[in-house]
Amino acid sequence: MTPPLAQRHLFVVGLPRSGTTLLYSFLNLHPQIKLLYEAHLLNHPLVDVAEKTGKNWWQRLDFYNGTCRRHRLTPQPSWKTVHSAKEAAEIIYHQYGGEHLYIGEKGPAYYNSMPKLAEQFPEAKIIVIWRDPQNVVSSIIEAGKKDLFFSNRSLPLRSITGFEIMQEDVLALRARGTSVHDLCFEDLVEDPETHLKAICDFLEIPFDRRMLDLDQSDCSMFPPGEIHTKARSGRVIKSTKSREAPTTPFHAKIKAYLHRSKVRFGDQLATKRYWPEAGESGPSALRLADDRLSYTLTRIFSEQFVPMVYGLVPLSWLQLYRKWRGGIFASTATSGARGSNAPATRALKVSVVTPSYKQLPWLKLCVASVADQEGVEVEHIIQDAQSGPELEDWVRQKAKAKLYVEADSGMYDAINRGFARATGDIVCWLNSDEQYLEGTLAKVVRYFEVHPEVDVLFGDALLIGNTGALLSYRRTILPKIDHVQLSHLNTLSCATFLRRSVLERGYTLDTHWRAIADAAWVVEMLKGGIPMGVLNEPLSVFTITDKNLGQSSLALTEAKRWQRQVPIPWRWLRLVFVLNHRVQKLIKGAYWPRSVTVRLYSLTSPDKRESRTVSLIGFKWPNKL
Repeated sequence: MTPPLAQRHLFVVGLPRSGTTLLYSFLNLHPQIKLLYEAHLLNHPLVDVAEKTGKNWWQRLDFYNGTCRRHRLTPQPSWKTVHSAKEAAEIIYHQYGGEHLYIGEKGPAYYNSMPKLAEQFPEAKIIVIWRDPQNVVSSIIEAGKKDLFFSNRSLPLRSITGFEIMQEDVLALRARGTSVHDLCFEDLVEDPETHLKAICDFLEIPFDRRMLDLDQSDCSMFPPGEIHTKARSGRVIKSTKSREAPTTPFHAKIKAYLHRSKVRFGDQLATKRYWPEAGESGPSALRLADDRLSYTLTRIFSEQFVPMVYGLVPLSWLQLYRKWRGGIFASTATSGARGSNAPATRALKVSVVTPSYKQLPWLKLCVASVADQEGVEVEHIIQDAQSGPELEDWVRQKAKAKLYVEADSGMYDAINRGFARATGDIVCWLNSDEQYLEGTLAKVVRYFEVHPEVDVLFGDALLIGNTGALLSYRRTILPKIDHVQLSHLNTLSCATFLRRSVLERGYTLDTHWRAIADAAWVVEMLKGGIPMGVLNEPLSVFTITDKNLGQSSLALTEAKRWQRQVPIPWRWLRLVFVLNHRVQKLIKGAYWPRSVTVRLYSLTSPDKRESRTVSLIGFKWPNKL
């Protein structure tokens, strides 16, 4: 009997746009393989720089390429003990891969780092996939019209030069005894089963026919946007651009480089498939030297310097840079960068959490406003702190919500308990004395579908009195760290929505705050670089009562204590931050009166929405300037 193999590492490597995603989809369908999708920890200094400067490396990595968010990796206490990129890679490989035999990563950015992979993981196996360099360059140029990353003008040259470097490295690794298997994308597309069986033989595992069921592959970790449409289709789609004629200066030099590779490497690798396309002569010595120099400089900048900056510079600065760069790209591209206006392939589910304690009359209105949301799958979780049998009987008999009754340490603890139980893609909380307006959750789902780059959404809200009278329209703008901590949180929790992956990364409410945990929570997400967006439509209703926690004396006491944590020089600038906030609100139209017509539930009409209309409603918070 053959003893079971010990868990080992596997890396899938290829040039960008060479078929690594298709091969990854095939491999991860095998019950003994589970690889990360493009975490790219090992070929740049981001983790090392972040660790040495005392920053959370996982937050930096997630802001850089969304690794934790895409794979739904929750930070663990052990993550804080990491001292190198290798340690970080091992931790998340094991956390994501679990008990699978092969764990590791698929990463095209490792095209020039295979010797480093072999050095850090000597027992690892490496699978290299090639593609006709002409089609690689064509695909990069086409993707660059739709995706910010691929719009980088150095990528075609790096791919042409990288094609030769990869061949050098594969042969050198094999000579040293490293297990490397190579195949061509074109062959995989023509006959997937034969080549997947060859890969399984290489990995010493039995072939599993489930590998061929691409419609069962998990694409949730792919970045959003149009560039992975084929990979998400659930089937093999053959390219219609094979062997195309040169169309750019890059294409013109590919034939010369193919000739050079043909002479240097002969029939030793699967790349021999491309030799019929080779030119009659290779590049001149001057051209070769110039291309190598350009390759080296652009590689150092894009693959070393930029990740180092992401590990070092304040995240707020990086957010501003991304916004600026994305705006420049969007103004010239045919569609948005790393995002698409196409809806998601699966409708997003929403989980609404309601903390409850002895507020049954208000809770009835809250529950009704969630229950009548149309066009969206909703899970309503009521986290009750032992209000008593009357509330429990009503919820179980009259409501469609899930009720959980248990003691807690306060409202924020109850919300965290509900968050932990949520199964939706989008999560939010709605207090007992708050309501959603008609169609709110469908609007929220659509926003997240259209904006896959956004993880937290803030919307506008209406303030009402005990009788349901409309008092104020609160138009929101994106919060800023200094203003929130030194003045107030300008967004309302009843109009805040987020992807569940944000919670899974550890961004839950800090329960040592009894009244301002929502403000501290938003600040932590801002510090962590969580992408945020605004939908300037009325989404919810906040009821002004004498029970509002945010207006209590406890909230004022905690806010003063929190402000004392801000360095004194920043406290001196408080008026500057407040003035800037008000100017931004003025620019966004938050201070203009507006006419509003909505339908609400009220204490006198708990079962049916009643219409409310106000002409020229103001913006002020009641009893405040």
